[in-house]
Amino acid sequence: MSAGVATIRMVMWMAFKSLNILYIPIFIARKFKRSKICPPVKDEILLLPASELADKIRKQELSSEAVVKAYITRIEEVNPLINAVIEDRFKQAIEDAKYADKLISFGTLSTEELKEKHPLLGVPLTVKGSIEVAHMKITSGMLTRANITAKTDAVTVKYAREAGAIPILTSNIPELCMNWESGNKLKGTTKNPHNTTRTPGGSSGGEASLLASACSVIGIGSDVGGSLRLPAHFCGVWGHKPSPGVVSYIGHYPSCKNEEVWKAVFTLGPMARYATDLKLLLEVIVEPEMKDCLMLNEPVNLKDIRVFFMEDIESSLTTKVSDDCLEALHQVIDHFNTLCYNNCKKVKLPLMKHAPEIAALNLLDIDDVDNLFEGRGEGSYKELFKYATGRSESTLNVVLYGVLRRFVGYLPRSLFENIKGTLKDLKSDFVKLLGNDGVFIIPTSPMEACYHGDMVRKTLDASYLYIFNVLGLPVTNCPIRFTRDGLPIGVQVVAAPNCDRLTLAVAMEIEKAFGGWKPPTAVNSR
Repeated sequence: MSAGVATIRMVMWMAFKSLNILYIPIFIARKFKRSKICPPVKDEILLLPASELADKIRKQELSSEAVVKAYITRIEEVNPLINAVIEDRFKQAIEDAKYADKLISFGTLSTEELKEKHPLLGVPLTVKGSIEVAHMKITSGMLTRANITAKTDAVTVKYAREAGAIPILTSNIPELCMNWESGNKLKGTTKNPHNTTRTPGGSSGGEASLLASACSVIGIGSDVGGSLRLPAHFCGVWGHKPSPGVVSYIGHYPSCKNEEVWKAVFTLGPMARYATDLKLLLEVIVEPEMKDCLMLNEPVNLKDIRVFFMEDIESSLTTKVSDDCLEALHQVIDHFNTLCYNNCKKVKLPLMKHAPEIAALNLLDIDDVDNLFEGRGEGSYKELFKYATGRSESTLNVVLYGVLRRFVGYLPRSLFENIKGTLKDLKSDFVKLLGNDGVFIIPTSPMEACYHGDMVRKTLDASYLYIFNVLGLPVTNCPIRFTRDGLPIGVQVVAAPNCDRLTLAVAMEIEKAFGGWKPPTAVNSR
């Protein structure tokens, strides 16, 4: 790595150490806060995977109307606690459910034909609030977009509707999706149902909170820096970041005019309460011309799979991986050592220790991303002063994005050429290591869900996530167990480009072995 990147690393280290000192009063104040208890799940309909719900609806063992109403009742019970809903379409969803039931009762299509044509017929779906759902608000958490309504569905939502899914609401996000927590000045802060003093993560935090509390069974989120996976990790559900370019991002706000660069790092993807539903939803929302490339239905023999792992990225800029997270990782490795013909192999990838600085600078260098500021953050210093004096309509992270863009603009272009070279080398290392039959397992985050507001000072911990965005690799978050304080933790499973089927197959095996999602009110044993 160049001397310039080393200097950037030192500046980052000093900045975040200083921030920790400023947080001391907050550490003291939070000792007096207590978590509220999430109501137990009483309706058994809410405990069925989407694939099973769809099957029962097709066979008329359950009506779509009953399923949708069960979820509406649950949402109305729990949302006052977690504040995860931006806007609902409950009345329209019930009408959609009645239509689905009529379609089945007509008997025009056989059960198998219904499964082939409408694999999610009658199943409720929740959608991240930055993704367009026709006739619903698409604010992206901004006060200035409070009254903007989507005219059409995003491509992914369109595909989901064609598959028979019924959108029932849009879920809360941070402003412009620029935070690893989920709060904004329009709807306030979303909470983690496992412990309401903790964040559900971001930016797909509303989705993860709804899934974890049994208010949703499948959802669509987005990911440019871990936004599908960190909330899934913090809330104990499943999230998959697909390979670049296989899922359309049209209908997402914010977006980027630099399409080729954006497509390489940003994607929409499935979130689910059950691992078995990730593949089902991904098959639905993936672009038709990419289905042959992904070969999602090609059988995966897990006994033949090669498994590699790292315990941490060994960076001085990130939090030390907790004992709980390490134990979760080793439980998974022990399981696959027993299952696979090839023993799992611990690897060293020296370039990974530079993930925080090289990935962050790479993302900040992308031009033409929708944000508050023009160009390289022009006007951000003025907006920061407005924020400091209580006059800004935006949240701190959105303002700081502009400030950091200004800072990045002062750096020599040779530094970014060096970064691109390093990323190219690291991706080459991964592709050679994994081939078409290998997976790489690493903690999703060094720790469990943190307290509200803490992700500002732990921003670089997200480098465990966003490094795989800039590398263009598919990744699945898998919940494994709970900490001693009852908070979920998981691991990430990574594969080579377009080998999503491998991470999804491993996720389903992990669900069988470790149980997957558990309700927030359950006694969560280690």
